[in-house]
Amino acid sequence: MIKLKIKNNFVTRHSLVFSIALSLTFVFWLAHYEWHDEMRLWRAFGDSGYTLLFVTLIIGPLSKIWTRTSFLLKWRREFGIWFAALATTHGILIAHGWANWDVAQFFGYEFVPQLGRMVRLEPGFGLANTLGFVAFLWIAIMAITSSDRAMKWLGASSWKWIHTGSHIVFYLVAIHTSYFLFIHYTESFHKNVPPESTFIIPFVAMSVIVLALQISSYIKVVRSKNKRIVQK
Repeated sequence: MIKLKIKNNFVTRHSLVFSIALSLTFVFWLAHYEWHDEMRLWRAFGDSGYTLLFVTLIIGPLSKIWTRTSFLLKWRREFGIWFAALATTHGILIAHGWANWDVAQFFGYEFVPQLGRMVRLEPGFGLANTLGFVAFLWIAIMAITSSDRAMKWLGASSWKWIHTGSHIVFYLVAIHTSYFLFIHYTESFHKNVPPESTFIIPFVAMSVIVLALQISSYIKVVRSKNKRIVQK
């Protein structure tokens, strides 16, 4: 009976977060109605993935600042796993539809017939995708180890070290996203400039909130620790 209840909770949480992820993707797909269908799709997955990453990262700091929100901790794994699924889909769509599985093109190189060789036309594009690729590798590792069995096999300290990488992933993904929101699609770009992304304001708001909560929770933890030391 207990195992069945645990299994039902697991299925229920994943089903709910999957529904949220699907709904967010659809909303962002509708929001990017002015974009080409292919770009519209991978942007929708990327935007919804960043939103789930945002939720995953604010749960921890929130539980430290307001203990009443600690019940959200049991949802953090599911949000993290579905963020990984959306991020992976986003990466696959770009690799297939934009880079055509061409590694050089993915990192900002293109063949120029007039020169007869590969040249780096968009250095920022290559750097942004490099950061995104590194983030993807870390996301994959965290997703694979997001289970009690993996935690037991790795040991608590090793498992915790891997999953503190979620903060590193946040900074990598934030820089990657910033490039495509604020730099890549400008008038200097050698192709037609698409409409401005509707994700700019949500992206900035979520990024600032994550940073603010992380700093606030860190300050609270340090103060609490110092207060206990003084009392001793």
